[in-house]
Amino acid sequence: MSGTTLLDQGRRAGSGSAGASGLGARISAHRTFYLMVSPFFVLFALFGLIPIVAAFWIGFTDWDGLNPARFVGLDNYVAIVTDPAFGKAVFNTVYIWLGSTLLTVGAAFVLAYLINEYVVFGRSFLRMVFLLPLLAAPAVIAIIMSVLFSTNAGLVNAFLSAVTGDRVTYEWLASTGWIKPIIIVMIAWRFLGFHMLLFVAGLQSIPRELYDAARVDGAGGWQVFARVTFPLMLPIIFFSATSSTVGAFQLFDEPYVLTNGTGGTDQAAEVLGTMLYRTAFTDFRFGMASALSWVMFALIAIFTIVNSRLLRVRV
Repeated sequence: MSGTTLLDQGRRAGSGSAGASGLGARISAHRTFYLMVSPFFVLFALFGLIPIVAAFWIGFTDWDGLNPARFVGLDNYVAIVTDPAFGKAVFNTVYIWLGSTLLTVGAAFVLAYLINEYVVFGRSFLRMVFLLPLLAAPAVIAIIMSVLFSTNAGLVNAFLSAVTGDRVTYEWLASTGWIKPIIIVMIAWRFLGFHMLLFVAGLQSIPRELYDAARVDGAGGWQVFARVTFPLMLPIIFFSATSSTVGAFQLFDEPYVLTNGTGGTDQAAEVLGTMLYRTAFTDFRFGMASALSWVMFALIAIFTIVNSRLLRVRV
């Protein structure tokens, strides 16, 4: 009897030591995991979280970067929303956002659908060709466009002169009616391949059985597209439209280079990005610029929600 008791006690002691060693191994594994991922969180805190919090606080101050910041409450936000230049920048940004999103997403979807349905050979080559503009820097593309639409030596005016027989010296980049469409074309040309690649991947992920079942039920080509393809592509369309929205509200390089940093004639190319840059690094009103960055964040969130409601996709 006593031997059995001693045996049981030994087993319990052994199991206890095994459990303790297992717990220690798990704690050691967790420490290793946290040690491996800690650099990311440290860098995110230093270069992401802390600047975000600092920008939020600076937005309530009057600060030029040299003198001590002076707390002004909501004065910066009131000054922004009541400034006519802000209203014009919002209009130009929304104009470019709508035009570039409709053109880029629409053209990319059509091209992706045609490639997926009708192109058998050379798909990889076509993807590479459409992705090439994305490799160029936005400033480089803007310089190319400024050369194309130059008044005296531009290829566009040279082509029109050859067609009409008269010397055409139209100032495209100084035109209040043409500067925004030119920027829209630049954005669409640069990001067309990126959005097309998204749509091609989405179309290829749709099971072929769904198309076969729809055709067996008597659905025609348009009905198959409307009832199978388009609904299943809505999440990708939403992502594409959202990324286009964020890019449009962060637009800077194209209008800045095309207008030499002036915003164009009658500020026709002044967008929120160039207004933010000018407020911070020309006027040195960092408090106002920080407040403007948060206003831009709010506008991006609002238009993202609008996209989700229009496409009936839950955010």
